[in-house]
Amino acid sequence: MDRDEDLIRGVGYMVIQASHLEREIEELCRWLGLAFPRPEHHEAIRVSDKIKWCKQKIKDANDHALESLDKALDKTMNLLEKRNKLVHGQIYFASNAPEKIISTKKSVHERELLASEVYDLAENIYELHQSLLGENAFKLVEALKDKINA
Repeated sequence: MDRDEDLIRGVGYMVIQASHLEREIEELCRWLGLAFPRPEHHEAIRVSDKIKWCKQKIKDANDHALESLDKALDKTMNLLEKRNKLVHGQIYFASNAPEKIISTKKSVHERELLASEVYDLAENIYELHQSLLGENAFKLVEALKDKINA
């Protein structure tokens, strides 16, 4: 099927990629947890709260080399918010009309949703989860090594 016509597969692809990104956030929490104690049951909290915790610990590490990781976490939050609006909204099909999405929140209005938009979101999430630790692992280890050995 053409990615411009298959909304259902696009949503599935996006959900799978988001789960991988969430796994990377948990991995980042484990790395930061070597230097900073994690709260009890931290692995079970919402991913947005994990991201906030990671951003705070990056700030606590006080190392400018981690600025790119901090910015990547901002991008992560943004992409996951887009995912949430899509997944927690309501998608429906009208006969002879493009797919529509409405949100369960009154502040968000009905709008057209193209399958290509969902695939683009999935691919942006994929690129981010591939690079989040890959591009920042050595910087993170260097920034945390004194705190881990203390």
